Amino acid sequence: MLQSHLHSLIAKAHRYQAEPERFERTSQEPLRVKVHGANGDHEVVLQDGRLECDCDGFAHRGEGICAHVLGVEHHFREQVPSNAVTWPFAAPSS
Repeated sequence: MLQSHLHSLIAKAHRYQAEPERFERTSQEPLRVKVHGANGDHEVVLQDGRLECDCDGFAHRGEGICAHVLGVEHHFREQVPSNAVTWPFAAPSS
């Protein structure tokens, strides 16, 4: 079962996905996107094959996931590798 904060960030990511104007690509290589979030702007970067965000939630929870990363993963799905997001509690791949 997902923790309640994960439900919240997934819902927020869905809202962001419905508003493409929130995503501003600032660099192609590496892919760098400014996300105009509900509480300010955040930068998501594709670094070493992983999406990383400068928001407090991404850094402090240590789960490797936030609504901004999920939104970028969806909005730029053609440029983002399929394993660029770490899902907490996912079974390890074998």
